[in-house]
Amino acid sequence: MEDSFSIDFKDNGLMQIRISGKFNGHSARKGLAFLKTAVEQGIRQIRFDLSDTVSFDSLGIGVFDWIRSQNGDLNIEVIPPVRVFGEDELESISLLMASQTTVTHYS
Repeated sequence: MEDSFSIDFKDNGLMQIRISGKFNGHSARKGLAFLKTAVEQGIRQIRFDLSDTVSFDSLGIGVFDWIRSQNGDLNIEVIPPVRVFGEDELESISLLMASQTTVTHYS
C-alpha cells in the first residue's frame, strides 16, 4: 500500500485528513507541518481518519502528542485504524482520546 494523505475541506469548516499506508518518517513530518499550518490559519475542527493506516513510528506518534499539547484548543475527531497495532501505538492514540482536547471516537 502506498502512503498517502487526502485533505478535504467541508462546508461547515471541518478539515478532514485521511491517512493511508504508513504514518512515519517523512509522511509524519509532512502531516505535522500541514496540521500546524492549518491551525495557524484558524482551522480548529479537524477529522483525523486513520482507518487505512497500517503503522506508526515515533514521528507519527509525535503528531498525536502535538495534538494533545494544544490543551483543548482544537476539536479533533479521530477515526481509529482498522488494523491491529502494538501497545505503544495504541497507548498514544488512547492518551490523545483521554486528553483535554475534544476528540470524537468512532468505533
